[in-house]
Amino acid sequence: MNWSRALIVALSIALGACGIIRAAGPASDNREREPEPRRDSKPSGLPPAAITSDAGMLALRDLASNSIKIAAIVPEKVGPFPVDHDAPLDPAQRVDTDADRYTRLRVEFNGIRKDRVPAFLYVPKDPQKTHPAVLLQYGSGGNKKTNYIVALGEQFVKRGFVVLTIDVPLHGERKTNSASAITEVLADNSGRFPWYLGDYSRAMDYLVARPEVDKDRVGYAGISWGAITGLVFVAHEPRVKAMASIVGGGNWLGAIHAPLPEETRAQDRRIDPIYHVGLIAPRPLLLMNVTQDQLVPRFYSESLHAAAGDPPTTVKRWIETDHFFSDVNRYEVLDHVVGFMETGLASAGSKQ
Repeated sequence: MNWSRALIVALSIALGACGIIRAAGPASDNREREPEPRRDSKPSGLPPAAITSDAGMLALRDLASNSIKIAAIVPEKVGPFPVDHDAPLDPAQRVDTDADRYTRLRVEFNGIRKDRVPAFLYVPKDPQKTHPAVLLQYGSGGNKKTNYIVALGEQFVKRGFVVLTIDVPLHGERKTNSASAITEVLADNSGRFPWYLGDYSRAMDYLVARPEVDKDRVGYAGISWGAITGLVFVAHEPRVKAMASIVGGGNWLGAIHAPLPEETRAQDRRIDPIYHVGLIAPRPLLLMNVTQDQLVPRFYSESLHAAAGDPPTTVKRWIETDHFFSDVNRYEVLDHVVGFMETGLASAGSKQ
């Protein structure tokens, strides 16, 4: 078995157990396909593999005690994704929604592989010449029209942010009829994981070129898979000045007790957030997780928190609810995310 296939198998076991990776198939244009939470269930804690995994428990203990230096494994100036800042974007736009307090544009631009990247751009209607901005991304089954990401985008724009949400590869308007397993994301440098991050880089190229955007106050907010991919991206993207990770996680191989080739572990270090999150500081970082997460078990979220360390600019928050924020006021919870980004980007702007 070659290293890329071994990595796919290993991560499919780890992430498939908690629902992060699923076979790709037809998805709704309006909501992420996720199971309804069970009201009679209690937090599952560690996934079954991690409960029986001495290596997994040791990895979490080492992280928590700071006895290993995760960030040192990844070179600070070498990102695990392609960039092409000088390539033409060839942007296009049209008005999609004209609301009282904002305009939503349907925009598109060239992605990292020269294909077109469709997106929604929310622009405030106010007298300010420039605004803080945020690249806002969703979970594994979503797209730019998914209801919860639209709702959060509207919260941001009503507070004076320019907001960009792109259709990632094979989602939304980029979806194809030939379904393939989402484990291809984790294959190799020609796989989907670096493709996602390369398109995030092009999205940043697009955002900072917009006349409405203050390029010194640009943040990233991601939910679930949008948080997981975003953590690796932001670690190597200095133009992002603050990040909010909502129900993200990491340390996938820590939940596997089977022996794995070193090539597999080396590739995992390129894409697992625990090896990158430490590079985000001293930029403001919010790690928001939940105590009853059905899709990102607590082992993964606690591993992420431990790997981030405790710099003064990192905020860790636990909410007593499930992955879908079913029994809390979602607006109030996400308003905390918007407030964090306001404060974080204001601080970044004052340092310029």
